[in-house]
Amino acid sequence: MIAEGSGTSTSVVRAFDVLERIALAGEDGITLGQLAAMIPTAKSTTHRYVATLLRLGVLRRDERGHLRLGYKLVELAGTLLDGDDVRSAAAPILNTLAARTGETVHLGVVADDEVVYIAKIESPHSVRLVSRIGARVPFYCSAMGKAILANLDGEPLERALAIPRAARTERTIVERAALLAEVDRVRAVGVALDDEENEIGVRCIGAAVVVGHEPVAAISVSAPEVRMSHERCTELTPHMIAAAAEISRRLGRARMHAPASTHTR
Repeated sequence: MIAEGSGTSTSVVRAFDVLERIALAGEDGITLGQLAAMIPTAKSTTHRYVATLLRLGVLRRDERGHLRLGYKLVELAGTLLDGDDVRSAAAPILNTLAARTGETVHLGVVADDEVVYIAKIESPHSVRLVSRIGARVPFYCSAMGKAILANLDGEPLERALAIPRAARTERTIVERAALLAEVDRVRAVGVALDDEENEIGVRCIGAAVVVGHEPVAAISVSAPEVRMSHERCTELTPHMIAAAAEISRRLGRARMHAPASTHTR
């Protein structure tokens, strides 16, 4: 839940708490009673929030009466993504990379010390990866995240390293010294590898998109480890570096020529 504090609206924070809890319920949704039991406020207040969000189209009820996120959010998210400068700059490069590799390609941006997927091109293979636009992955156990870590230094790097790290798999790097050694390796080769560290059976290679010395995004190619061998990752390394560099160049040029009001994201 978003923390309440000075300068914030309690009602807005609690409305977002409602949305987040319904989102976490997944595809089964949640009943109003279940939701009210989760939220530390009066039941009538929760009912009022839900009624308002339903009227706005931000929530909806399915055929069982369960609460689900509403299609108004899709409309808002679509507007955001359509106008996103990173996504626009990366689109042709991602298409080329997907065609070259035949595997799933992701684009993610930095948000609150995590990476948020904002674009995905599916692999044509029948065995695909389960991921979605809007999902978040930590820096320490993802190829995109480690590529971003390798482009941080000083206080930003220390802040990222201070975030608690939980082992997603038995291969996840959680110790600080080992993670710093991995960051040094990424800096040396120019790409990061998620070697089944986020999900067993999945291997990813990633590279950072850097504008003005700041890592603002990253790209990755992901596949089941049977198709994404270490040898193939090595073969893909120069293509990943070139793709990330081209996106960085396009994005930097776009931001340089953009009106000042569009620089704040």
